[in-house]
Amino acid sequence: MLDHVQLAMPKNEEDRARAFYAGLLHMKEVDKPAGVQKSGGVWFKDHGTALHLGIEEPFSPAKKAHPGLTVATFEEMSDRLQDAGYPVEHDTRLAPRRRFFTTDPFGNRLEIISAHLPTLTPKKLTDGSHVRLVAPASSLSTVELKIIDGAIETLESFGLRVSISQHARAVNPFGSSDPKLRVADLHAAFADPNVDAILCVRGGFSTNELVDLLDYELIRTHPKILCGFSDITALSHAILTNTGLVTYSGPMLRAFRDRDAYTIDYFKQVLFGTDPVTIKPSIHWRDSDRGHVITLPNKGPILLSPGQASGRLIGGNLCTLNLLQGTSHFPDLRDTILFLEDDYEVHPATFARDFASLMAQPGAETIRGIVFGRFQLATKMTEEHLRYLISLYPSLKQIPVLANVDFGHTSPLFTFPIGGQVDLHDEVIRLHIS
Repeated sequence: MLDHVQLAMPKNEEDRARAFYAGLLHMKEVDKPAGVQKSGGVWFKDHGTALHLGIEEPFSPAKKAHPGLTVATFEEMSDRLQDAGYPVEHDTRLAPRRRFFTTDPFGNRLEIISAHLPTLTPKKLTDGSHVRLVAPASSLSTVELKIIDGAIETLESFGLRVSISQHARAVNPFGSSDPKLRVADLHAAFADPNVDAILCVRGGFSTNELVDLLDYELIRTHPKILCGFSDITALSHAILTNTGLVTYSGPMLRAFRDRDAYTIDYFKQVLFGTDPVTIKPSIHWRDSDRGHVITLPNKGPILLSPGQASGRLIGGNLCTLNLLQGTSHFPDLRDTILFLEDDYEVHPATFARDFASLMAQPGAETIRGIVFGRFQLATKMTEEHLRYLISLYPSLKQIPVLANVDFGHTSPLFTFPIGGQVDLHDEVIRLHIS
């Protein structure tokens, strides 16, 4: 495993190195170990990348061999370097991956690579659109027939045509189905020109089994809506990371069967509409407790930390998102706004542990905002727990943090774009969906 990249620099030029690598590239300088401090030079790191500049006499810049550095703000970085007098040479040979070449103050060649593929926003639904029901997590055979029929009736009332994937009802000993069958259904839905959107039937378990098996080039060249939440979080972020396709966290069969007006309204605004959507809190919310449905008044969002921010929206079910850590499918956290939720199986201590794991990932220190969904009653999560949790991370005191927002495993819920843009201003959430 690579530990660091070494570049050479002339003697007594550390301040110029700092001005470029820290000032322009926004890398962080790190202290050199005591044993090598006298040799001069300067060390930097960013997003898990370590770059060491050492003194070379006589100095000769590296013109061919070079480091490749990923950045979350690709266009902004290109403009910043050019404004500072460093020419950039854009190269499209790796399209759709974006990159350019430049040099540091000493003539060393650098490659700057976008951390994200270009964003693909799928076409919106219209009257007559064809939606395919797929089961990437737990099997459709685990869903009651009356829920399936009720959900299809609701979707058809929107003017949509509905079909069910070939292997949706297949089942294995874990309540899902063979990963190859689930992948085949996803590939068939993306490849079929008559299918306009893919709606996941339920959450459950095991979508992370699929992420190494998917044909991402097929998905990228046939972009369309994919909507679901909970265990679908792993699938959504793998697709986003590998294709740039915006997916959606939104209702599945049970929610469509229930026909909650708030849930349906935001589903339509986000997936049929093109205008920015401002999220308003529901009047009431519902949860299940020991087999009984409980309806409670909604107190609205809880502002844990005030502020204003805009950024790329990622997130969903926290423990499922964390399953992607250490893989190439985990999303870049730099300059993002996180939407996080979890279900009745967590309690405050396990959620805090999962949150700590996420906040330990490279780039977490540049997160621009956090929105927590509503926790189920069984979790016994309180405002006091959440306020203590964010107090453990000094960086979160400087960004907007909200809680008790209408998404997660309670009802109702709004639909939001994973990989889309979102604005936060204290309690106000505004989604950009076109």
